[in-house]
Amino acid sequence: MSFLAWLESTPIAAAITTSVWMYATFETIHYIGLAMLVGSIMLVDLRLLGFARSLPLPPMLGLLPWVWVGFLINVVTGSLMFIYNATSFGMNKAFWLKMTLLALAGINALVFTVAVARTGERWLAAGQAPAAIKAVATLSLALWLGVMAAGRWMAYV
Repeated sequence: MSFLAWLESTPIAAAITTSVWMYATFETIHYIGLAMLVGSIMLVDLRLLGFARSLPLPPMLGLLPWVWVGFLINVVTGSLMFIYNATSFGMNKAFWLKMTLLALAGINALVFTVAVARTGERWLAAGQAPAAIKAVATLSLALWLGVMAAGRWMAYV
């Protein structure tokens, strides 16, 4: 038995499969987590790109803990939804595109975190992000929009 087939045979997968509301509830919570995650990231990225200049940058970075809350919600709910139909999702090209974009978004977030730690004090005080940070913010927007689109495509590809 393959690992994916084994996942589908677990008691949690059986519970999700036989429940009328469980998968729908996980999906709803997944979308709430997505709104927290991507919504917060998009606000920060857009501010870094120069939109809403009246909002100071340092407090905008205060949204980043909500990114992590949303991310944790999505890891849990996404894993539970995956278990429900693991063999199908495991062969779904849109799923693998989503996972690839998610990994790239994580690497991009790491680059941003390191850049803020190294040089953020200067440009945060000035309220203006340097070109390299703007490039990271632009890439972040593109990657997260791609993650959302690929996630939606999973039902159709």
